[in-house]
Parts: sequence; C-alpha cells; structure tokens
Amino acid sequence: RAVEDIRNSGVYPTMLEAFDHNTLVALDAYRKTHYANSAAMLIFKIDSATPESESVMKDLLTKYRAADVWVTSKANEQKNLMQMRWDMLPAVFRGQNHIMEDMAVPLSKLAEMVDYIAKISEELDIKIYTAGHAGDGNVHPTIVWPKAQKQAPVAVTKALRLMFSKALKLGGTISGEHSVGMLKNQWNNDELGDDVDMVQHQIKALLDPMNLLNPKRKIN
Repeated sequence: RAVEDIRNSGVYPTMLEAFDHNTLVALDAYRKTHYANSAAMLIFKIDSATPESESVMKDLLTKYRAADVWVTSKANEQKNLMQMRWDMLPAVFRGQNHIMEDMAVPLSKLAEMVDYIAKISEELDIKIYTAGHAGDGNVHPTIVWPKAQKQAPVAVTKALRLMFSKALKLGGTISGEHSVGMLKNQWNNDELGDDVDMVQHQIKALLDPMNLLNPKRKIN
C-alpha cells in the first residue's frame, strides 16, 4: 500500500524495489547483514530530492509505520543498498531448486497480490520468496524446494497455477518483463484471448508454412 501511495504522491522514484521477510532472511544469511528483524523492505531512489519531496516521503513512511528509515546521498552507501538488489537472486537460489516467476498487477492490487502469495505459501506448505520492482507492480515470487528432489513437487505446480490465475483476475499479466517460455504457454490464451491466438497462428502460417522456425513452442 505504501508503494501505491508513493507512486501517486507526485514524487516519482527512479527505483522502487521491495523485499519480503523471507528474502531479507536469505540476504542476511548471504551477506552477513541484519535486516530480517523487519517484516519487509523498500529501497527507493529519487534523482532530484527537494525538501518538499523528502517531507512527502517522510509523511508516507510514517503513515505506514516504517520502522527504520535510512536516507543517504553518499555513493558508497547507495552502492551497498543496490548490492542488496543484485544479491537477491543468488541469496535465494543457492543450494536449492527454484522457479522464479514474473507477474505484474495494477499498483492498486499489489498489496492484495503479495498477501495472496503469502497465503498460498502457508496453505501449500512451500517456501516462497517475494521481491520485485514494486513501483511497476512487478512481483517475482520464487518457489524453492530441496536440491535432492529433481522433479518439482505437485504443490509447486499448484502454487504457480494459483498465482497466474490470481494475477489475471486482478487485471494483471502473467509476464511483466521476462517473456513467457514453455512453463506458462498454456496461460497465453487466458490472458490474450482466442482472437489473438488465431491471428498469431495466421502470421505463423504466412511466414513459416513448413513450421521450421522454433517448432512446438508458442505456436504449435
């Protein structure tokens, strides 16, 4: 909810990233830091801060009970904060099988989507790390399971299906920035509709009548 209000405040951050508690625990283990006493974290960057914009941000962060606010203009401190963003994936991935997904929803639905991901994580008893480019409504829930278990557990597949369905119901998309791939091909028609599918087949038939280009993929 804070993300939505920040974006609607007139102060437009050039970066607005979010980590849930599970991600902070993984980062602490990876970087030997101590951020996991927080339930979640936002990292944001404002290129041209003014006293007015800083006041707006302070009021919003107070409204949403931000426990610890750190503001810096020092390049080395900014780099350390950015390093958390870069280290997020190796921190979460290491030593476990994983599937990182890529959904986006309208900002007004972001809190509902994140709550839903936490709910299915609990109900299906699976570990999900949720982070993403929150300012764009883009979330990257990463599901993990033990390295020794080669095949993804049934609960993982079910969680993916539930998340895709929820994102679409909220007016979002199954792919915010990393395309679709084989895993969620089946969801293309649910998002785009039969008319788009028909046009895509027609274009494919026109340009590749012998079906030589990338066969058995998106358009089979």
